[in-house]
Amino acid sequence: MINTGIIGAGGIVPFFLETTKLVKGYKHIGIANRSLEKAEALKEKYGIKYATSDFEKVLCDPQIDVIYVALPNSLHYEFGKKALEHGKHVIMEKPFCANYQQAKKLIDLAKAKDLIIFDAVTMLHMPNYKKIAELKEEIGEIKMVDINFSQYSSRYDKFKKGIVLPALDVKMAGGALMDLGIYNINFTLGLFGAPKDVHYYANKEKGIDTSGVLVLDYGKFKVNAVCAKDCKAPLLVCIQGDKGYIRSDDASSVLKKVKLIDNAGKEKEYALNKHPDIPHYDEYVMFKKLFNEKDLDTARKFNEMTLLTMKVLDKALKSADINFK
Repeated sequence: MINTGIIGAGGIVPFFLETTKLVKGYKHIGIANRSLEKAEALKEKYGIKYATSDFEKVLCDPQIDVIYVALPNSLHYEFGKKALEHGKHVIMEKPFCANYQQAKKLIDLAKAKDLIIFDAVTMLHMPNYKKIAELKEEIGEIKMVDINFSQYSSRYDKFKKGIVLPALDVKMAGGALMDLGIYNINFTLGLFGAPKDVHYYANKEKGIDTSGVLVLDYGKFKVNAVCAKDCKAPLLVCIQGDKGYIRSDDASSVLKKVKLIDNAGKEKEYALNKHPDIPHYDEYVMFKKLFNEKDLDTARKFNEMTLLTMKVLDKALKSADINFK
């Protein structure tokens, strides 16, 4: 049994609780949040042992093996570090940290303490994503990759009225790239590795990107990855080769179905995810496996992907002159 402590009570936390209920093998001991009312509501709904506004109570609890950090992006480093220093394994909600330097320090600390720090990325562990990795060999020489993860946010309505919530707050390391575009980066790097060049063309308001286009240059092919919180469009992942293409009409974080279509129009569809409506399922299956088997070697390999992702993220933000304060 994995005894967890939860730091934060934002919108992502119910997904974690629902998913780990399905995966089984997780027991939620404590939840801490500045608003005790929110923490209490989750405690009652999901049978968590206790709720508190005292973060240290959860971090220091000897019953707890793993801390799940689900705070605003700017607080990931601080609380990830505290958790590791208390001898806890860490599940870090995306994006892993505000920048590469913070991520490297946390990963190095986890290594020094023989602890697992796990980047909560959905698609890397999905059967459909692994199938895409196989199928890309069948579409010939890759020429273009198009990704669109546009999701109009009610937070943008408030943002326009001057109510700035963490997801769109430059002081909290928010923005469209950090919230949605991070999935596009993970999707691409997991398939193709490091790009030759990175540029993010951002639509900025109040110093933060509300939408933008990330261009990753791989030399022989380019990746055009849209992320948006200020407008909506059909979701898309499309990898184009000279013999055909791979397409999903889902977000890069979800991938319920994947199609392989050759140049003659022959089509084959794959729907391999065990729980297609629960995109977090496979990542928590993977974490349970790493934890139960004490598989630090595999955990470190995932950490290398995290560091590559953070390097690309840093370059993208710099190119758009987005500076977290």
